[in-house]
Amino acid sequence: MARLAHDFNSILGTIVTTLRKCIQEGTFDANVVYSATNKLAEHRYKYDTELFPALPSDYPWAIPELSAPESLAEALLWKMGKWNIYKSFAAYYSSPSSLPKSTDSVFYAFAKHLQNPENPIYDQHALRALWAIDAKLTPDQANICYSLLVKRDGTWKPIISGSKTKAGYDLYIERITALVKDGVTLGELDRLLMPLGQALKGNMANVSEFRNLVGFRD
Repeated sequence: MARLAHDFNSILGTIVTTLRKCIQEGTFDANVVYSATNKLAEHRYKYDTELFPALPSDYPWAIPELSAPESLAEALLWKMGKWNIYKSFAAYYSSPSSLPKSTDSVFYAFAKHLQNPENPIYDQHALRALWAIDAKLTPDQANICYSLLVKRDGTWKPIISGSKTKAGYDLYIERITALVKDGVTLGELDRLLMPLGQALKGNMANVSEFRNLVGFRD
């Protein structure tokens, strides 16, 4: 089992190194994304289309009243104790000028995606993957990734959180926008970054192991 884990970590390191090199050299294109996505899928790290079926494009999402649950979906959220989270999410969607709180930037970003599909879906795995592969992140941007993803003891946070929440989302938008070219679409990039970030978290117990795999030097 240890040998298998070591072998996959070697494959994972090659994937990350190749992606970093392509971004650095300006050769990051649809073929590169397709190849890396398929290599991850061979090891069961892939975007789950059953868990996340395609969203309708430019759908006119209704803004709920939220005085009480009015649909089965809302009733289920209420039963799960997620009613206030849902209300906060709906407020993000209804107010273009809203800003995320320190622990709910993922819901904020999803609301912005529903407002405009050109805004990428964002979560801890996508940010971790971007941190790993984007050779053009500035030191300040890399530090933002660290603060949002890593605990004081060097292990991974369970969710994105911290005082730099908005800065993290802004840098993600900036860098993803720069990578969407040469045939790379937001959808295909999402299908790469989510499983890559999951693989990095699942196989790197702490940020030191992550840095070693990626090749970062302090």
